[in-house]
Amino acid sequence: MPDVSVIIVSYRVKYYIEQCLHSVLRSVPDAQILVVDNKSDDGSVEYLRERFSQVEIIANDQNAGFGKANNIALAKATGRYVLFLNPDTVVAERTIPGCIAYMDAHPETGAVGVRMQYGDGTFALESRRSLPTPSVSFWHMTGMGRIFPRSKVFAKYHLTYLDREKECPIDVVSGAFMFIRKEAIDKTGGFDEAFFMYGEDIDLSYRILQSGYVNRYLPLPIVHYKGESTVKTSYRYAKVFYDAMLIFFNKHFRHYSTVFALLVKIVVGVKKMTTFIMQNIRARRHKLADCSENCLYVGRQETFAPVERLLAGSAVLRNVRFVKALDDIDSSLAGMEAASSDAPLKDIKAVLFDTSAFSYNEILDWMYARASENKRYTMGLYSSQTGKLITDYETL
Repeated sequence: MPDVSVIIVSYRVKYYIEQCLHSVLRSVPDAQILVVDNKSDDGSVEYLRERFSQVEIIANDQNAGFGKANNIALAKATGRYVLFLNPDTVVAERTIPGCIAYMDAHPETGAVGVRMQYGDGTFALESRRSLPTPSVSFWHMTGMGRIFPRSKVFAKYHLTYLDREKECPIDVVSGAFMFIRKEAIDKTGGFDEAFFMYGEDIDLSYRILQSGYVNRYLPLPIVHYKGESTVKTSYRYAKVFYDAMLIFFNKHFRHYSTVFALLVKIVVGVKKMTTFIMQNIRARRHKLADCSENCLYVGRQETFAPVERLLAGSAVLRNVRFVKALDDIDSSLAGMEAASSDAPLKDIKAVLFDTSAFSYNEILDWMYARASENKRYTMGLYSSQTGKLITDYETL
């Protein structure tokens, strides 16, 4: 019996999931890995089967949605723990073993979530969430949590008043990385398939709590490229996202008064439309802006030429500087700093890493530390195994 069964639902992200799988295999090489493809039309199934013989690929004949696809693989899971993982993630080597060790030592814990960070190293607020009760959701949707992030009343949704470097109890574990005790799933059942996408992680987390377990946040890192497979400028995205909130409300809080329920539906309807409008405004501004970025590549010298060829086709990355990898990232950059009167990253907006030269532990921690210092860089990962260079907005 493997310690963990890793379940990944894929839809049109074959290069991102390829990178994800390589990081998972570094972290837990003996894991049972199940990939469910929701009828991608980009050749994902054939592409992955050719490259990962140890991974079981389940090809759906339709887009079954997130919850149903996970449940299909869950029926085949044999591990003591189950990890539901998004395909647009990168897992540090210590993260999954850290979750296993914690769960082994804390049998009262049903599920754990981890410290998610975006491609620029910034902390993802959805790493820690409270149950979206009507009052918690109200303060969140009115923006009071952003205005008063240290308030235990207004900021309860994302728990921003807690130290993100310390473990803590949480209600909701994000579906991007949802590490669950198998016996807890056996007791609660899998995902509620009434949710097509979004909200099903909240529902399952709540049912785990109702079964007598506790959920925890652990400050172990992953990168989440934040919905790479989702077209967020479509009205369908806004509709599916906020309709999931209504499904959850009707399932768990229908005992509230008719007037209050109507108010919730009105607020959700307004948020649905305003989200659609604002996402399109942001996308328009991004399209019109000059998003080109000077970049720095840190890696083995034999990778310089292939990376330079890849960057010639980039729509964003330009003026690359190459730095030979030494023992660690900081010592590599220190050599460049010593040779220049300017700080090595002064005009750099993107830092690209050779994943054969550094561990994911090093890369993710370095990016997170820079973001904590308000120094944000676009992260790029080059793999000599795949010959691909991936950022959160481009695959070369």
